[in-house]
Amino acid sequence: MLRQQLVGLSLIPPSIFGFISNWTIVIIVIRYRNLHRSFAILTATIAFFYALGSTFDLFFVSPMIILNINFLKEYSGICGVFSILSYDSTIQFHVVVSINRLIAVFAPLSYNTFFNPRTTKLFIGSITFLSAIVISTYLLAVDCRFSFIDDRWTFLFTGSDKCELFGWSMLLGKNLFLSVVNLSLHIITFVRVLSLKKSPIRSTTSRTYSLQESYFLKQTFGQTIFMSIEIIAYIFPARHIEQDYITFLCSIFLWSTVHAAEGKFEENFENGRKVIGFQRRKLSYRIDLLFFMSGVGFN
Repeated sequence: MLRQQLVGLSLIPPSIFGFISNWTIVIIVIRYRNLHRSFAILTATIAFFYALGSTFDLFFVSPMIILNINFLKEYSGICGVFSILSYDSTIQFHVVVSINRLIAVFAPLSYNTFFNPRTTKLFIGSITFLSAIVISTYLLAVDCRFSFIDDRWTFLFTGSDKCELFGWSMLLGKNLFLSVVNLSLHIITFVRVLSLKKSPIRSTTSRTYSLQESYFLKQTFGQTIFMSIEIIAYIFPARHIEQDYITFLCSIFLWSTVHAAEGKFEENFENGRKVIGFQRRKLSYRIDLLFFMSGVGFN
């Protein structure tokens, strides 16, 4: 019992850290009225879902493990639905962010056509709806669960062999594939930004743009790396190693830590973005260039 309590207590620090950092990002974006920018909307949406995950770990999972509350364990499948919906949606949001940066660099004149506040909200709504359909099919039609397993100290897919196959093909395998796609898109975009930074003809405004775009790419690339580690750790060690503490470390604890790290990563990014935004306002007299850039790297 003491060992289980120590495991539950170890989840509290990353949960609190993720709770504070991710909710801070959501508040910052709303407070500074950045919801008219596509990238800010996507960032706030991802932070919101991660904040919900950290809240779930802090107020549900930790007390359930520490106090050994059987009632919460019995109904953990209900909370597992929202957990996996949040997880599946955010991975797809990362793909949208990758495409956002790719278009901003390769097709700047078309950026506002594909990514304006209206289309961005449509993307978010569609992704959430499709994820809900897939997960509802998994839980209702196939009769499976994503619930807390007491002897493994983590959330796992339970049910028949069909649950394992469906969970791999429609959730885990798909998300691992999307992680590879994300990394590929980021590498392509990085190469393009580096070529722009090395261009011999660069104005002060273009240097500001390159610095801003570098902040964007560092943020999204870091998020993708974190997400890939999270998926790989769950698919291999957490699902195939019998030791309960390793399963816990490679799943719930790692998820909470990754969400906290991403929240801090985004928080640092937002602080850097304010500095670049101040530099951009100082260059507002270059109307022709700023008109072009406002639809490219600052949305």
